[in-house]
Amino acid sequence: MLNKKKKQKEENNIFNNIATIEDRILPDVLEEKADYLYLGYNKYSRTFVVTIYPEQTWLGWLEELVYLGNVTISAKIETSSNASVINQLTKKLVQSQAEYANYMRQGNIAHTPVLEKEIIDLEGLRNLIQRNEDKLFFVTIFISITCESLEKLNEKSKVLEAEMNKKTAMVRTLIFKQVDGLKMMLPIGEYTMSGFERNMVSGGVATLMPITNPNVSHNKGVYLGRNYYTNAPIYLNTFIGPPNLPNPHIFICGTSGAGKSVSLKLMAERNIVTYNCSAFFIDVEGEYAKLVQKLGGKTIKIRQGESTGINPFELEKDYKGNKEFLNIMDKVADIRALLSTIARNYMGRTLNGTEITEIEIVVNQLYSERGINDDVNSIYERNKGRLNNGKYVVGKVKKKMPTLSDFQKKLEERGKCKELAEILIPFLKGNSLGIFDCESTIFSTEDIISFDMSEIKDEFTKLYSSFVILTWVWQKFILKNREKKKLIVCDEAWLFLKYKESADFLATVARRR
Repeated sequence: MLNKKKKQKEENNIFNNIATIEDRILPDVLEEKADYLYLGYNKYSRTFVVTIYPEQTWLGWLEELVYLGNVTISAKIETSSNASVINQLTKKLVQSQAEYANYMRQGNIAHTPVLEKEIIDLEGLRNLIQRNEDKLFFVTIFISITCESLEKLNEKSKVLEAEMNKKTAMVRTLIFKQVDGLKMMLPIGEYTMSGFERNMVSGGVATLMPITNPNVSHNKGVYLGRNYYTNAPIYLNTFIGPPNLPNPHIFICGTSGAGKSVSLKLMAERNIVTYNCSAFFIDVEGEYAKLVQKLGGKTIKIRQGESTGINPFELEKDYKGNKEFLNIMDKVADIRALLSTIARNYMGRTLNGTEITEIEIVVNQLYSERGINDDVNSIYERNKGRLNNGKYVVGKVKKKMPTLSDFQKKLEERGKCKELAEILIPFLKGNSLGIFDCESTIFSTEDIISFDMSEIKDEFTKLYSSFVILTWVWQKFILKNREKKKLIVCDEAWLFLKYKESADFLATVARRR
């Protein structure tokens, strides 16, 4: 009685009724012919095996086959023992050397060029494997085509064979082995076929990875060049917006001399001409002066010991929807990020909690003392007559903004951040890094501006300058005339990545709208 109940319990086990992988992927109908399979519902399939490979493979060498449509490629890759491979290569090398010597004695030089290359290849491969710099694999490649009719299947098969012939490769139809071929194509891990393996080193195996190279291009935009593999033209429109391009930012990297600056100049020039956009270049090495001059723009030289006319505490109106306001919170964040970067370089540490708090308090106090709040009108005051430059202005004028000297003095007076206050001294007016301790005096109307820092030799000073300029450009130009397309080129942006604080700032600016 107990045995019967146990048997019934096993029969009713719910886990016995779960669909397997085979249930999900195997066809409902399977009719095998000599060189194809009928899978039901007007579906015909034919599987090939690659028998001859190109002498040299390349990344994506099987890619064109995918473009034929309804083509599946499966590669069976098996590792081999280094000791066994070295032994076999040595035997083959000795054999080839003996054949070469025999032909040379006979004066038969017809076959010697082939043997010479074979010997060089064998010696090179054996040395690489002996030094564990390479590995030999046994590879079998299967290719399957599926069509809705037998006629189309035959037509596509001919195209496949022609494409492989172009690559100096060859495929063979699996005669009376189509079911076995289907099993090789399915992701069930059942490999029933052998005898078609070919030797391939690591680099060759890497070219089999499922990396496709479709033509990536916008319908309209600036011309960048041509696809290396397909020769199709590539156009880029950084202003196209979602859903085609959710984010307009571009990051270009490469080794020295790879053409990063050339690419940036090319893209910038074509964007300016095509879209009539404004452009601002943070030029660390002074490479954009000629381009800016050619485009009718203005170059501003940044030199140590000279005032730049750029004040990091300058405020401009921001927008929340259609409402104008002064974003003092973002300004606090920018100043904090700037001082964090300075602290990281000069103190070898990040800011502590007290310093972060004091920065926020002092910055807010500097604006509050001048009657500046989130109201846009609070940065203006009624004209009191003649200005310092001798000119008269009718109506309201912009208030004098706080400077780095004002900040350092107040921070020092509060006495809670003495170390931070001390390291800011070189950044004050009259000292070596006091280039941004000033009122804003640059009022340029040019749509194309380059900030040339080529005369600055110190790496951190370049980072500091790039930091302040990027903030200033954002407020003075990007936030204004929001309908106009704008382009910011930050050359040598890797400087920002040296410190976490500056890298975070760069990411924050990139996310701003």
